[in-house]
Amino acid sequence: MRPAIMIVGAGVLQEPAIQMARSLGYAVIATDIRPDAPGLRWADCAGLVSKFDVERHVDFARTCRESYDLHGVLTIGTDASCVVAGIATALGLPGVDPDTAFMATNKAAMRRRLKRCGVPSPDYREVRRLGRALEGAEAIGYPLVIKPVDNMGARGVRRIDTPEELRTSFPVAIANSREKSAIIEAYMDGPEVSIDTIVENGEVYLLTVADRHIANAPYFVEVGHTIPSALPREALDDVFNVMCRGIKALGITSGASKGDIKITREGAMIGEMTARLSGGFHCQYTDPLATGMNSIKAAIDLAVGKPLDMADITPRWHRAAAERAILAEPGVVTAIEGVDEAREIPGVEHIFLNMHEGDVVPPLSSNMGKPGHVIASGATRADAIASAERALETIRVVTAPAAQEAIAYA
Repeated sequence: MRPAIMIVGAGVLQEPAIQMARSLGYAVIATDIRPDAPGLRWADCAGLVSKFDVERHVDFARTCRESYDLHGVLTIGTDASCVVAGIATALGLPGVDPDTAFMATNKAAMRRRLKRCGVPSPDYREVRRLGRALEGAEAIGYPLVIKPVDNMGARGVRRIDTPEELRTSFPVAIANSREKSAIIEAYMDGPEVSIDTIVENGEVYLLTVADRHIANAPYFVEVGHTIPSALPREALDDVFNVMCRGIKALGITSGASKGDIKITREGAMIGEMTARLSGGFHCQYTDPLATGMNSIKAAIDLAVGKPLDMADITPRWHRAAAERAILAEPGVVTAIEGVDEAREIPGVEHIFLNMHEGDVVPPLSSNMGKPGHVIASGATRADAIASAERALETIRVVTAPAAQEAIAYA
């Protein structure tokens, strides 16, 4: 039988992993709940399964194993680590154990383990009722942040400065949680970075650190990122040290791990951690453009039980890359202009459009609903940023007012 790898998720952020696996000679078994997920067109075997459904994924993997020699399973860029771990455990494949995967996706479990192991992270409370949230907020002190325990993309996340804001935001956070649970935590002031790492036999290898650009307060909307980070070397060393401590605390001994880390006056503190490579076009596009590394191949090798090829995680060059979100006024999209002209701008590498005419742009309170993304590269940070910003100035997403209900539920 042909050797195969299973990739959970087949969206635009998983598509590069699917194509990479195919280029390495693997048959690809891909799953996604959406029949129009772009990565499914490249799959040798496709399944319409939710990334949260461990049992159905295990059943599907077992069925596929009758026709394919399944060597490994992985995901990148989406919170499907529990499914990946469940498949790996059930079928005897390489991967992290289910407890580690749970801690790397559930924010309350993650905070408990990090606190127990003394890893720098903010004071927090897990809350399921508004009364407990208000009590916890008084103990922690304002400002603070509320988050659903089990969602991504900043859904239901916002800064809270008063009890009144907590009262109005608490139901939103709970509504965005499958477990109907949230955490409130001390607000961490300072710049934020995203760090990608690869772990083999407990040894952590740094890939890239990207500066995250956050806007739309009191929400936390990422409007772009830039590689390399502009932080001083001592701050970056602190980031990597704290990330390594977090990886050890969660028990990630093989595979990938991504972290969002804040640089506060007390030093680096972990905001989020995962047991996978990053999303947001980081490991997929800006990392290879800036460094020439192939972190996706490295993650695939570990997922199938192969040793790391150090050439994959050694920079071939030292350039820069910038991802920036295409934004627009809320409303119905009536036209998207300037895309072809933007593609011709020197340094612009990719333009991804998430919307078309007739789609609705909602008010941005999370990372969902952005009309698109621009990715640019250059010899320096300034070059990459200039190309990305020139593209944003060239692209125009025209919107017209829409019914309030359409905007609210887009």
